[in-house]
Amino acid sequence: MSDSPPPSDERAVAAVEEANRSIAPVEAYRFKMDMQVTASDGDQSRTLSVDGSGAVNVSAKRMQATTRMQDQTVKSYVDGYRAYQGCQDPWGGYAVENVSRSEPWATATPLHRQVLLFERSNVYWRGNKTLEGNRTILVTASPSADTIESLIDRRQAGDMDLNRGSLENATARLWLDPDTNRPVQSELTIEISQRGATATATITVQYSEYGEPTAISIPPDVDDDPYKLGCPGAS
Repeated sequence: MSDSPPPSDERAVAAVEEANRSIAPVEAYRFKMDMQVTASDGDQSRTLSVDGSGAVNVSAKRMQATTRMQDQTVKSYVDGYRAYQGCQDPWGGYAVENVSRSEPWATATPLHRQVLLFERSNVYWRGNKTLEGNRTILVTASPSADTIESLIDRRQAGDMDLNRGSLENATARLWLDPDTNRPVQSELTIEISQRGATATATITVQYSEYGEPTAISIPPDVDDDPYKLGCPGAS
């Protein structure tokens, strides 16, 4: 990623600014996530699929997400400024970490992270696009390795290792509702190369139910002797 991307389109910059203004008053929303990773090393190739869903209540500072990968299902939660990541079998339990207080709490959630990614990247206007039968506005971006590293949500990305030195290419797309300027869907594709092996990961997130009543319960056992250095066996 040594080549500098072309300057941003003014129309795209304005669209991202409108998207940021549109989500500022949002108190709750839901999301669905799908991630596809294809890795190859010589004659060997492997594909991994991850999907998940979750809900965010910004006013209550709470988020919950369920992530499914292969035969494992893990749950994660954010309660105020504490984040709890469910650990896979055979360990179970939760890993705990603090959520940064240096930025607004909402930036710890998928929607606001994606808009931040576009705010911190060169962006380009792609015009009207149809997404699942609905008219949207598409904006694309060329995020830097530093920007991706600072904003990737590892609780949703399955602890995917992002080595800045190995990140060869990254593209992002953001579909906006033309009437509300709110994001409908985002997509981030990254290409990684390391020691002869290559991998391509695409993370797609859909956003819905803006402003709908969203009650999020935090299980009491998340604080039962949690792991403070991450889940055992995590990279």
